[in-house]
Amino acid sequence: MKNYRLFSFLFCLIFLVGGRATGKEPAPLFPFLISYEGAENVTSMAHLLSAPAGKNGFVRIENGRFVDDAGLVKLHATNLTGPANFPTHEQSDKLAERLARLGINCVRLHYFDAGYGTFQFPAISGIFKGVYAWQDAPQLPEFDPDRRDRQDYLIAALKKKGIYVNMNLHVARNPKGVDIFDPTLIALQKEYAQKLLTHVNPYTGLAYVEEPAIAVIEINNENALFNNYRAGLAQRMSKKYQDELRKQWNEWLKAKYATTAALHQAWEWKPEPLHDEQIPEGKFDENVPMDGKIWRYQDGKTNTTVRVADGRLTLQVSQAGESFFPKLLRRVQVKKGNVYTLKFFLRCTDGSPGKLGLAVADGVDGWRSLGLFTTYSVGKDWKLFQYTFEALDDSDSAEVQMTRFTPGTYEMGEISFQSGMPETTLLKGRLEEGTVPCLAVGDFASGCMKEDFAQFLTDVELRYWKGFYDYLRNDLKAKQLISGTQVGHYSPATIMAELDYVDSHSYWCHPSPVSKEWRITNRSMVNSFSCMLGLANQRVLGKPYTCSEYNHPFPNFYGAEGQPMLRVMGALQGWDGVFEYTYNHEPDFEPTRNTYFFSMIARTDVLAHIPACAAIYLRGDVREAKETVTAAFDEEKYRQRLAGSLATDYSISTAGFDSRLAMIHKVGISLEDEKGSLPEDHQLEKTDVMVSDTGEVTWNRELPEKCYWTVDTPNTKLFSGFPEGRTIDLGNVQLKIGQTRMDWATISMTSQNATGFGENGKANILLTATGYCENEGMQVEQVNDSQITLSDWGKGTILCEGIPAELTLSVPAQRVKCFALNPRGERKADVPVTVTPDGKATIAIAPQYQTVWYEIEISAE
Repeated sequence: MKNYRLFSFLFCLIFLVGGRATGKEPAPLFPFLISYEGAENVTSMAHLLSAPAGKNGFVRIENGRFVDDAGLVKLHATNLTGPANFPTHEQSDKLAERLARLGINCVRLHYFDAGYGTFQFPAISGIFKGVYAWQDAPQLPEFDPDRRDRQDYLIAALKKKGIYVNMNLHVARNPKGVDIFDPTLIALQKEYAQKLLTHVNPYTGLAYVEEPAIAVIEINNENALFNNYRAGLAQRMSKKYQDELRKQWNEWLKAKYATTAALHQAWEWKPEPLHDEQIPEGKFDENVPMDGKIWRYQDGKTNTTVRVADGRLTLQVSQAGESFFPKLLRRVQVKKGNVYTLKFFLRCTDGSPGKLGLAVADGVDGWRSLGLFTTYSVGKDWKLFQYTFEALDDSDSAEVQMTRFTPGTYEMGEISFQSGMPETTLLKGRLEEGTVPCLAVGDFASGCMKEDFAQFLTDVELRYWKGFYDYLRNDLKAKQLISGTQVGHYSPATIMAELDYVDSHSYWCHPSPVSKEWRITNRSMVNSFSCMLGLANQRVLGKPYTCSEYNHPFPNFYGAEGQPMLRVMGALQGWDGVFEYTYNHEPDFEPTRNTYFFSMIARTDVLAHIPACAAIYLRGDVREAKETVTAAFDEEKYRQRLAGSLATDYSISTAGFDSRLAMIHKVGISLEDEKGSLPEDHQLEKTDVMVSDTGEVTWNRELPEKCYWTVDTPNTKLFSGFPEGRTIDLGNVQLKIGQTRMDWATISMTSQNATGFGENGKANILLTATGYCENEGMQVEQVNDSQITLSDWGKGTILCEGIPAELTLSVPAQRVKCFALNPRGERKADVPVTVTPDGKATIAIAPQYQTVWYEIEISAE
């Protein structure tokens, strides 16, 4: 590994590994930090907000959508995390003013229920006195009067500007998972909710349960029993919690079976010695061809090498997967009800892998687990991994699937897949004594036992979420809409849909690990749209749907694309709320540079496009798709999958549909429509250009590694991706982007008052053009071909790249003026407007103007 000044790294990146060499050194970066104070000018979208928030009554649900007395409610939102929930009164006023100018109409108050810190600063107290964590005390500590006052004033300041609040309850959840079933922890959560929500805000005169400016309440962030159990909760939790869960498990079993004899009869299986090896070449003493017949390797565009030598199979993964994680697969056969044992040795000699994935599955009629689906950790030393399972179905096309390989070198030795189990496994415990043990991940169990345990976890989860919902709604009389936790990875859609609305999270290139040793994949999502498709495909139709966390974390160079992607997908799909994560996470509300992965407060490349995002989503410039593709929920298939692997996610892809349909139509799963649409009725044409059924959103994949996408509506235009010298047709705007540092850019154009681009007379248009941004003094360390880290976060201000581009409008040049804007959105310099041969206006923006913001003024006829 070598350390580079960022400029040197980018120079090499552009001119040596794929950028179009021009022979010219790129123009210098310039400081551009969006002002924390600003005037009402073309950069402001505050006029889209309805103040005060809640003036039209509480947000409620009609026909599966958020509404109030004035009509449809869409939350164009951000987060505040940890200490950022407690600004001073002066900071709150300035914060509310700035967010309103950006068109933000909702703030999610997140992670204020305990101390919050990162590897860059020590934990700072939350709403309680002291740095409290839930596992430290048997009772709630005292609320801090100063912190509570600050939050009260913040909420009042936001309300005054027309900004709703999403109130999070339990976030700082340690230990995880056990708070879903342990009576003591549940009681503490309810006590906390009562003290928080029945408190009267002195600045509004309302208790929070009576406050219409609080739009929604989330019960428990990213925390459910299923996801924690799947991640090894049974092995991690203390004896106290093990005893409590086993007690509830035995009570559940006793209600179903009554006696141990009946239980054993239902769960019985016959011990079977190991036999019939299906991987005879598993000692790797001869070459193993990756010919796609027996063994195959799906690269995921990772430039991976696979070789067999010296009794081991070696995978050398040079970069992270672009469209999916690399996968090693070996064909096997299984019969429903038969028992199989998989074992192998594995180590990672170079790299820092997280959890690796393992399954026995096939891809017939959509991906399906056949009884083994888990994650495991690999280290530097050889380790034996062994799993025994009962096949859920017959399959002659089953595969042992090993995935989630991150950059590094992996060595596998002696893999085996046999029928039977390594030794006799006896049923343990007696119902009469309450000693039947809970299943742990990796434990062998019969199909019936797995089904029982999955149903038990479902019932425990449902009891927690519905019980807490009833407490908030009926005991505390909360009038807000209520969600549980996030759907998919965390908790089943069937459970989350029992509450008022369904919520999800997603991140592109999340740093791993989140510590001093972090690294982050540095590439654009435009070639895959994977996060957006994943969010869309798991929506539950008929229920309001939000994404309360999304980010392209810093220092991924392509952050500017993320929030426009989210807003466009949210608008096209008809979602009810989209939230960037997070606006700020520190007490400093006017930093000059980026200080953490997730904070947006100083990310010029991201915030500069948020006014356009407000137009796209909140104003509705991008229309909802005309057609809906409904994937029916196969309850039996899902139940078997849940039993086999505790996998809680379900999407249109699970049901056999092409995930890319979300770029064209509204999509989702129906928990009520047993038939839905048929996958064969929605086969996508083989085309490199996909267009939404509204005609407004286009995804161009003609150059697979250099894609772009566009928005073309009457009041907003957008380009994001790799220009590659192409002229982009945006209806009444033609766009050609010059050479940039990454041969990549995001450009948005928004008519501030929705008066078009001159065809209807007068218009003022905010033009935003961003590419690369950095902290002054930041030093990048290139870890491998796809990952970077920072050896120095920098100590100066934000530096930005000026984007060279030419825009041609379809109006006469004499009607058009253009101005470069300063960080307050004020005019600082004229930009010439030239005339095309047919009299139209052409504007050439360039790095010399040292801005990411321009104003185009079009006069009346």
